[in-house]
Amino acid sequence: MRLIAVLSAAVLAALVVAAPAGAARRSVPASFFGVNWDQEIAASGPGGLQNQQFGRMAAAGAETVRGLFLWSTAQPDQNGPIDFSATDQLVGGAAAHHLTVLPIVVDSPLWARAFESSFSPPSNPQDYAAYLTALIGRYGPHGSFWRDNPRLPKVPVRAWQIWNEPNMSYQWSTPGSTEDYAVRYTMLLRDSYQAIKRADPGALVVLAGLANTSPQDLAHLYDYGAKPYFDVAAIHPYTYTPAGVLTLTREARQVMRRNGDNRKQLWVTELGLPASRGVAQSSNSLQTTPAGMTRFLTNAYRLLAGNARRLGIGRVYWYTWASSYSSNAGPAIFDFSGLFKWTPGSPVVAREPAYAAYVRAARHWEGCVKTTMARCKRTRRH
Repeated sequence: MRLIAVLSAAVLAALVVAAPAGAARRSVPASFFGVNWDQEIAASGPGGLQNQQFGRMAAAGAETVRGLFLWSTAQPDQNGPIDFSATDQLVGGAAAHHLTVLPIVVDSPLWARAFESSFSPPSNPQDYAAYLTALIGRYGPHGSFWRDNPRLPKVPVRAWQIWNEPNMSYQWSTPGSTEDYAVRYTMLLRDSYQAIKRADPGALVVLAGLANTSPQDLAHLYDYGAKPYFDVAAIHPYTYTPAGVLTLTREARQVMRRNGDNRKQLWVTELGLPASRGVAQSSNSLQTTPAGMTRFLTNAYRLLAGNARRLGIGRVYWYTWASSYSSNAGPAIFDFSGLFKWTPGSPVVAREPAYAAYVRAARHWEGCVKTTMARCKRTRRH
């Protein structure tokens, strides 16, 4: 199945869409431009407002949406039924505008946790694998969701991300734990890979996004035997400069080459620089102003898109679509990272300066202006 799941540089080149003579050509792979969908708007925004945002995403040039699939919410009781209502809303809202979904499957229920932390991995990876199997039965190519919603465009989920940032202790274990995350994560990845391939052999298994020291942590997972159990590597190259983003991405690709995995794609499943300087109560160096976030987005996408073929970068997801921009958030700098501002209870989703930069970047590299159905309505000319 690996010949189906991975893309060589030649295949990536074939994904470039031709445009009329004299017009700009698409110069990045399909689904290169993505956005993350989380925070308050995803958790508590009214349904109509949420659905409106998926149309906005498509018109902005996004082609794929990365969102949380919380196992704890879906199956709070051991051996209990799975509640798909929250994930139905995400998959349905995206499909209505021809957007693909990349689920981040996280957050074990209390009954399944290995640790006391809220984002604990499961004590038994097979329980998590069973949830993945159920999700594919709902949203995969032959999923019941599509039979239940025949009027929706059928956009099955064909890629599954196994957890988020397990190399960060707060996303994995209890504070002060000395357990090496790579041991348990590799077992979770193995069982997940096997379950996904049984349920949908053509689906992609995406490694958890690795943050901060991502190249070193990727090498660490290779050392623990992760190589056979993922189709796509993923990193979160959080750094203050666009050049630093490219450096981390290049180093991650070098790790893949050293491990004989150069034919696999590399996805940036989170990219961002919060506009929290001066408003968040934090001394974190990963902060800028709204104008700085705009410049960062423009230049980071320029570098990643310009090196997409050479480095095998298949997708880049901006973090995040909308956030609260609340000065009451204390040290939570990522509350100031959205392309839009939304305060719970407000009927208004307001544009931030970086939104226009995202649209410009997508139009430039995709070669056209998009509709709310993610279709080119006119070609962008030179």
